[in-house]
Amino acid sequence: MSKKWGFYLLIGMFAGLWGCRPPAETGEITPAEIEAHIRFLADDLLEGRAVGSRGHELAVLYQENHFRGLGLEPAFGGGYRQSFFLKAALPDEKASVEVFSERGSFSLSNQEHFVINSAREDVPDGVEGELVYAGFLIQAPERDWDDLKEKDVKGKVLLVEINEPGNEAGGIFDGEDMTYYGRWTYKFEKASELGATGILIIHNTGGAAYGWEVVRSSATGESCFLPDVENRLFFQGWISGETADRIFSAAGFDRAEWARRAEERDFEPAALGVNVRVRQRPRFRTVETENVAALLRGRHKKHTGRTVILSAHFDHFGIDPALEGDQIYNGAVDNCAASAAMLSLARFYADHVDDLKVDLLFAAVTAEEQGLLGSNYLARHLPVPKENVLANLNFEMTNVWGETQDVYGIGAKQSDLDEICSEAARKCGYRYIPERNGNLGYFFRSDQLSFARVGIPSVWLHEGITSRGGDPNYIQRKHEEFRASRYHKVADEMDEDWDLSGTRQIARWAQAIISLLSERSDLPQFKSSSSFRR
Repeated sequence: MSKKWGFYLLIGMFAGLWGCRPPAETGEITPAEIEAHIRFLADDLLEGRAVGSRGHELAVLYQENHFRGLGLEPAFGGGYRQSFFLKAALPDEKASVEVFSERGSFSLSNQEHFVINSAREDVPDGVEGELVYAGFLIQAPERDWDDLKEKDVKGKVLLVEINEPGNEAGGIFDGEDMTYYGRWTYKFEKASELGATGILIIHNTGGAAYGWEVVRSSATGESCFLPDVENRLFFQGWISGETADRIFSAAGFDRAEWARRAEERDFEPAALGVNVRVRQRPRFRTVETENVAALLRGRHKKHTGRTVILSAHFDHFGIDPALEGDQIYNGAVDNCAASAAMLSLARFYADHVDDLKVDLLFAAVTAEEQGLLGSNYLARHLPVPKENVLANLNFEMTNVWGETQDVYGIGAKQSDLDEICSEAARKCGYRYIPERNGNLGYFFRSDQLSFARVGIPSVWLHEGITSRGGDPNYIQRKHEEFRASRYHKVADEMDEDWDLSGTRQIARWAQAIISLLSERSDLPQFKSSSSFRR
C-alpha cells in the first residue's frame, strides 16, 4: 500500500467519526449535517465509488466508522460489513448473431442490431437454437395471465416484447403504470426458470422508457451477477425493433399482427421456423465487495420487537479514462445525497434511542448500479428475522433543490405503506400526491425492489412537484434538467447553489413514517393485487 493511499484511508476513518457529531443542541437534522456527508462521499478522492475500487473502500470505511462512532451495533456479528462475491462479465465486442430460415440467412451487427452477454462461464463459443416468439413472457396467475399455456420452451431461444400487455389507461395490468412483469429483469429471470437457451427482448422506446442508445451504452461495460442466483441462460440480450421486423419478415410473418396477438389472453407461444446462432466469448472475473449495516435497538419501555430497514446505495460508476477532461462519476445526487439522509437519520436516532419503540437497521448497500445486487444479497441474508420487519424505507436521489409542498411514495400503493406515508405526510404538513411516472417503472429500478421481492413492504420516498415558496415549478424543472443533462454522467457533482432542506424534508418524513410504524400492532401487508404479497 502506498503512503498516499494509506493517508487517504485514515481520512476515511476519521471523516466518518467526525460526521457523527450532532450539529446543534437539539440534535435535529440540518442541511449542514447532510452537506458534510455529501462533500466527503462525492469528492474526487473517492474516484466515483465503483464496486471493487479503492474509492469504494473509502466509502465503506467512512460509513462503517460513522456507525461505530455513534455506538450502533454491528449488524453482522462481529462487524459492520457484509462481504459477498460478484461475478463480472465483460461482453465480447466481436459477438455475432446469425439468423437462418428456409428463406435464407443473414447476420446481425453487434451494438447496431443486438446486444448480448452471458452469466455462464461455461458458455460455448457457439450456441444455436430455434426461435420461439413468447409474447410478453408473463405468467401472472393472480391476474389470470399466462403467455406459456403449458408449452415447453426448454432449449429454445425466446423472442419477447418489453413491458406488458395493455400498458395504457384502463389496461389489463396496472394501466399505464408498469408492474414488475414488464421489466427486462423479470423476463431474463423467467426465461432462465423455464430452461431456455437464450432470450432476446425486442426494444421499443415507449415500452422500455428509454431509447436504443441507452441499451447499447449500458451493454458495453461489465455486467455483474450474484453467483448464488442461478442463471441457466447461455445468452441474454436485446434486439432493436427494426431487427425484429426483419426476423419476422424472414419467417414469412407480419410482426405487427403477432404483437397484436400478444395483447390477448389466449396468446400462445409460436415457433417462427427460424434458428439463431450466437457466438461470443465474454471475459469473467470475480469481485469481492461489501454492504455496510448497523443495528440500533430501541430502548423505549413499549418497544415492539419489530424492525424498520432504512437503505441507501453508495456505489456509482467510478472512473472512465476514455473521457476527455473530467473522468470521475462523482454521483453527488445519485446517491450521495440519499446516503447523507440515511447517515443523518442514524445520528438522530442514536441521540434519541430512549424514545425509539422499534429497532432500526441502517443499510448502506452496494452494486445498485449493477442491478440492485447489494440489496438483493442483503434481503436474502438479513441479519434480523424477516418476520419481524415492518417495512423498508429506501432513500434514492433525494431532492437537493429545496422543499416541496408535496411528497409521494414510489411503490407505496403496493401495500399498506400508502396509507401510512399519507398520514405521515399530513403530520409533517406536506400534501401527499399519487405516484408520478408509474409507466417508467421506478419502483423496480432501485433497492426497495429487493426487499419487496422477499415479502417486505417497501417504498422509495420521493419529493413532490410543487416548490415551497417562489416559483412553484422550480424544483420540478431542476429535477428534469438533472435527468436530461447530469444523470449517470460525470456532471453529477455537488453545486454551491443546492438547497439541502429538500433532503432534510425527506428525512423528516421518514421520521414521521417510523413513528407511525412503531405504533402498529400488526405488520403492514401488500395489497391483494400486488405480486409481492407476504
